[in-house]
Amino acid sequence: MSTLLTILVVLLMVIAVIVAARIALARYFAIRDHKADVPMFGGAVRLILWEQSDGLILLRYKRVSEVIQGDGGTRFIFPIRGEEVRARVSLRYRMLTWEDPAVLTRESIQVHIKVALWWKVADLEKYVFNIDPEIHVEDADQKVGILGAAEEWLKLLTESTLRTLVSRTSVALLVSANASHYLHVDPGRNDLPNATGVASADVLAGDLAKGLEPKALEYGLTIQRLEIQDIGLANEIQEAVNRVWKASLLPAQTEQEMKARQIELQRAAEVLGIDAVVMNEVLKNFQGASFLNFPQFLETFMSSLGGKLGAPKTQLAGADRQRLPSGPSSASRA
Repeated sequence: MSTLLTILVVLLMVIAVIVAARIALARYFAIRDHKADVPMFGGAVRLILWEQSDGLILLRYKRVSEVIQGDGGTRFIFPIRGEEVRARVSLRYRMLTWEDPAVLTRESIQVHIKVALWWKVADLEKYVFNIDPEIHVEDADQKVGILGAAEEWLKLLTESTLRTLVSRTSVALLVSANASHYLHVDPGRNDLPNATGVASADVLAGDLAKGLEPKALEYGLTIQRLEIQDIGLANEIQEAVNRVWKASLLPAQTEQEMKARQIELQRAAEVLGIDAVVMNEVLKNFQGASFLNFPQFLETFMSSLGGKLGAPKTQLAGADRQRLPSGPSSASRA
């Protein structure tokens, strides 16, 4: 009897050692091979592993027994006791881009807006149990999974919120102030109900995030960052804005050309003399003209030159500098 008992004890000890070794080795091999779920002993026990960026919902007899949100770790669950992993969710931030080609402003002008938003799961239970993994598209149901459904819901929420904001905003506030008066709109007009003071892409992005956040939280989502990446006007309006910008640069370009022309004339006068340069500028204004008699003022001017054209001028006197034309327009007045 004692021999049989000894054999049983030894057998139990061997089994315990085998089980302990199997458990230790299971953890080792699972971590080494980056496994997240390892069945053991015919599925009676399961080893689950999760990273710091993972969130898990554990059920016991179909009720939430524990919500694990980050920190990483390993655990054994026992399906024979009704335990299971209901969901494994990444808690990392995700980026979603969305664009609408025909958002109407307060003046019913279409603009194209592209939005980028960074979001993540904030409430695992709401995310898993409030979002249906199936979406209805073109008279058919498609199972896209929780992640795909969440992104579709975010797009719809963004679209509705953005359209509401832009519909209260003047198109003049979405483009440069220098070009706004060419669009025939009044950016200061706030007599419409619920008019907003949105004045730039950054302000619009802030208002959009503020309006989107409470709606997203209902489904366990949080918005970490939102950017308006592009606001595009209709082609004909954009062309008008481009013409405005080009026109706004003309005065500066004309001034630069005038200065360059004046420097050119001064250099020519230093070589040919002030009278020769003035004569040349005057004759430019009579190109293509015909005279029956040589004009009297030219006759007088030519006789006054005398021998001045023979010797180059190395330095202009103060009176001659004042006589130097600043451009063709001043030459014609001379």
